[in-house]
Amino acid sequence: MSLRILLISVISLVCIAAVLFAGCTGPGTQPPPTPVPATPLAPFPAMSNTFTQADNGKAYSLPLDSIIQLRLPENPSTGFSWSLAVTTGLAVVNDSYVPDDVSGKLVGSGGTHVWFMKAVQPGGQSVAGAYRRPWEPASPDVTFFNLSFVVESTCGPNVCTLPSTPQGVPARYSVYTDTDSGKTVEETLGETFALRLQENPTTGYTWNLSLPKGITLSRDEYLPFSPGGQTVGGGGTRSFTLLAAKAGSWNIAAEYRRPWVASGTVTYQNLEGGFYGILGDDGKKYDPLNLDAKYQRDGLRIAFEATDAKDILSTRMWGTPVNLDQVEVIPVFRLGVQVG
Repeated sequence: MSLRILLISVISLVCIAAVLFAGCTGPGTQPPPTPVPATPLAPFPAMSNTFTQADNGKAYSLPLDSIIQLRLPENPSTGFSWSLAVTTGLAVVNDSYVPDDVSGKLVGSGGTHVWFMKAVQPGGQSVAGAYRRPWEPASPDVTFFNLSFVVESTCGPNVCTLPSTPQGVPARYSVYTDTDSGKTVEETLGETFALRLQENPTTGYTWNLSLPKGITLSRDEYLPFSPGGQTVGGGGTRSFTLLAAKAGSWNIAAEYRRPWVASGTVTYQNLEGGFYGILGDDGKKYDPLNLDAKYQRDGLRIAFEATDAKDILSTRMWGTPVNLDQVEVIPVFRLGVQVG
């Protein structure tokens, strides 16, 4: 019986080997054709789905359902931490802190905050972050981070195309931040670009955007730094998506101020020995009797609260005499755009 089993086993092994190595399965059967590998897609222009602080202010394109990894340095022992806000098209699937010292023995050692996100909706998406002490108001110590994406939804042979969206955002576009104020940039006619300006509406201050006729606004949204939405004292980023609609040289201006407070421009008047007045945005002229020397700059934009100076006779014969109760310089963002 043992010899019979041994013979059957040997015969089976020989048959299996014949099928594998000879490729024969019976009379008239042809071996299967060698599969031809499909033409691979070209590398996606986003290059890598891992982003760091070096990508601050940049914009990339990504396929739909991509997994994005964002890594930013952080040291919670100082009280500073990253507060991150993302648009609805980016879903945060993991959020963790990785210390540099895994032993936990090195006091004051920092590490890296790591987020994994998934691109779940096509179109323009944004990430905005602030590195600060959560209990403190905005200050010069705050470090900001901005990153923009265009999520593609349709991929064909060697190419991915963006779906038609109301804002018409292209696969790659320029993003300008607070640090670009005063610069002149070049944009292509018909293309989109964006402004990302830090804002804290809980203080009452917001960005008031003024656009020339050659630049049009296609999208305006506020991204709070707190992942759960706007918090008391928390700030965020004002995101303006713009279209280069007409060729020419254009100037964009935005002012950061409280809308209900009067504003105007300091102007030097060469009358009665010369003095500084205020041309109000309301069309009125104000003759301030107590304008501090630090505000006496021709063309300076200010916000102010004033009280009419009654029973005061002025020899200047220009504007309404007022006493200034409060004055502050209006921060202004300016960007020159050459569209061709």
